[in-house]
Amino acid sequence: MTKRKIEVFSAGCPLCNETLELVKNAVNDCGCEVIERRCSGTECCDEAKQYGVRAMPTVVVDGRIMFEGRITQEQAATLSRAA
Repeated sequence: MTKRKIEVFSAGCPLCNETLELVKNAVNDCGCEVIERRCSGTECCDEAKQYGVRAMPTVVVDGRIMFEGRITQEQAATLSRAA
């Protein structure tokens, strides 16, 4: 099975930090790679534009937007399942 890449686009705010922690906890045992993309500089802004990110936080899985804005624990749990 290929290791899934999960990117969390974040502004560094409490809501974004909460989302990042939910994602990390949910996929802790599945071997997924979790990357925080903090959008405060131009590099992340380019990546966010590439994916079509419109809100913070946004969760992108293997190049596809899965969730925008606040997520629930149940939604985060779905990230550990195979695509």
